[in-house]
Amino acid sequence: MRDGVQTSASYRTHVRVILTALTARVPLYIEGAPGGGKTATVEAVARWLKRPLVTVIGATRDRTDFGGWPRYSPEEDRVKLYPFPWVQELVEAGERGILFIDEMNSNEDIFPVLLRVLAERYIGDIRFHGDILAAGNPEELSVAGLLLPPPVANRVIHYSWEVSPREWAQGMRQGFERFYQDLPPPPPRESLEAQIQKAKTLVASYIERNPTALHRFPQDRLHGPWPSPRSWELLARFLGAAWALGFDEEVQAAGAWGAVGEEGYGFMTFLRELDLPPVEELLADPHRLPVREDSAYVSMMNVASHVVHNPTPWNWQQAWRVLKHAAEQRKADLAARAAQLLVEAYNNFLPEVRSSLPIPRSELSAFRELIEAIRSF
Repeated sequence: MRDGVQTSASYRTHVRVILTALTARVPLYIEGAPGGGKTATVEAVARWLKRPLVTVIGATRDRTDFGGWPRYSPEEDRVKLYPFPWVQELVEAGERGILFIDEMNSNEDIFPVLLRVLAERYIGDIRFHGDILAAGNPEELSVAGLLLPPPVANRVIHYSWEVSPREWAQGMRQGFERFYQDLPPPPPRESLEAQIQKAKTLVASYIERNPTALHRFPQDRLHGPWPSPRSWELLARFLGAAWALGFDEEVQAAGAWGAVGEEGYGFMTFLRELDLPPVEELLADPHRLPVREDSAYVSMMNVASHVVHNPTPWNWQQAWRVLKHAAEQRKADLAARAAQLLVEAYNNFLPEVRSSLPIPRSELSAFRELIEAIRSF
């Protein structure tokens, strides 16, 4: 237990959290005691994925290592900054490359340059397109006894690492490869993006109901995850990737806490209580709209978001039928925001898309009572 967070997740969960972060393309910071297998596991996951891994030890680097070294260029007759070999290797690996920053909290000199590395994938002035993993030790066990400063901490998903003696013994006897045998392949990009968009819609709905949770720095704890617009975005991407990979709530909850701290518990409770129908099923049968108002609202926002990103004539017509059904159930006020989202999207669609989408006159008539009430007010 660390900072009130349960850390006794299984080794299989460790591997799945790493895979989820890579799939979501969000930086993951793994914190655990030295010798616990963090680095070895990262290397094993990279090998399993057949992806190039470029490892940088934070304790042995300074900020100039990330900016390159000055050298005279006779071709251009000026001094230029040339990248170090590890930077060039990472750039050449493209999207398949993985940058692993080990001992990331062991050298405060690199903290300023990490801000752009983690958030924008820039090393100095050089853009790379790979993913980022990092590891470090708890403050009392690290080389320099450092905590990640808040601006750095808010750019990663935090994950606490602890070794299970039972699973370690199994790995020693049978090989640690057994923990990788049931890992799913990377999901198709379209499926992944659809799940991420669904997660973003749910995060937005949660913040609409809990506006103070959007940006709140914890005054009683100056390290670890905390909620901000940036970290909620990290949570949405991680959650969508976990869904796309088919991982359970243990992995999802690890990402939720790791992105926004204790507020992640509230968000996961919010998800459990909603009990939402799949968007595709709700489009096919509007009567599957939940009775509970909060669940109905989020379901309709999910439908609207789905149609905005998949504006087929069938999706468009069925979405309006879902909203009409809500209005007929005296939930027109709840459906109004989803209707507004669809109208705004319609106006922004390309002309050829708009021409294929019929005006939902019959469905809009269900909102007449609400519109008249607004006019009279």
